[in-house]
Amino acid sequence: MTALVTGAAGFLGSHVIKDLVAEGQPARGLVRTEEQAAALRSQGTEAAVGDVRDPAAVAAAVNGVDVVYHCAAATGGRYGHDEIYAINLGGTRNVIEALRQAGKGRLVLVSSLNVLGTCNLDNANEEFPCRRASDPHADVKIDAEQLALDFHRRYGVDVTIVRPALVYGPGERNIPRLLDTIRRGKFAFIGSRENLIPMLHVSDLVQALRLAAAAPQAAGKIYHVTDGQATTAAQFIGYLAELSDCPPPQKVLPYAVPYAACLVFEWLRRLHLTTSSGPINRVGLRFLGTSRSVDITRARQELGYAPCVTFREGIAATVRTILQENGMPQRTPDGTPGDKAPGASRRH
Repeated sequence: MTALVTGAAGFLGSHVIKDLVAEGQPARGLVRTEEQAAALRSQGTEAAVGDVRDPAAVAAAVNGVDVVYHCAAATGGRYGHDEIYAINLGGTRNVIEALRQAGKGRLVLVSSLNVLGTCNLDNANEEFPCRRASDPHADVKIDAEQLALDFHRRYGVDVTIVRPALVYGPGERNIPRLLDTIRRGKFAFIGSRENLIPMLHVSDLVQALRLAAAAPQAAGKIYHVTDGQATTAAQFIGYLAELSDCPPPQKVLPYAVPYAACLVFEWLRRLHLTTSSGPINRVGLRFLGTSRSVDITRARQELGYAPCVTFREGIAATVRTILQENGMPQRTPDGTPGDKAPGASRRH
């Protein structure tokens, strides 16, 4: 089974490519530059150069594949609203249309639990309604999901949607930012230290994507994927502080304070008076200011998904890799000095 990975040079896409190569599965990566393509080829992977916004480039990349892992996305504050929609929604449309024209191949669409909105969730399953959050990064994923399911219903395009929790692991950018905030003594909890944060190590997400690609019964389905643990904000941030040898943050802000700051900076950006997102954006509000518990029963039962990396194991490996790369003192999870960042366990 030949696989195409869009966004193959990015955080998630690169991990999917490595997993496919390790398993000996034929793989092709869609990347934007020849330099990125050369890096893929050096790993023994076929590479296609093009932008997901270019229908012809996408069609050429899709030609002859059996599954597309659609990982390409515009993430982060450097993208404006129009660019986010052009890449995330327009790119998804191009991939689906290419599969429709090819007449074969499954799309495994990487979405997000953020489509469920900025609200508290109590064991939310896949039937929980999507809610817009005035955040283009989250709202565009609702539109991409609807588009994919519409193509499935109207044209029979084989589509499976995976909604991961907060994904972390080697190469991601959120943990380093949090570590920096904690070290500078600037971190504050929002609303409650007991808010639940659904988390997921990247290797477990790759496992879920691979299972979604192979399961016939997954056609037209949506799957929630987390590590299956109930991790509180206090446990998460406290463990980050412990591993970086810092005192654990204690300050708790009422939700209204960062929410007001978020609105002010959004207003300033609309008036082009600043390019900053301020001390917090809607992603941060959702991440720290709400308590979200998610049901992964469907993924367990229909895909055979079984998370392998615990929160403490995955965070320890991730933090120690970051500290090692920056030449900073490291500690093992038991508090003793350590020199190497351990690898997170995988089950294949």
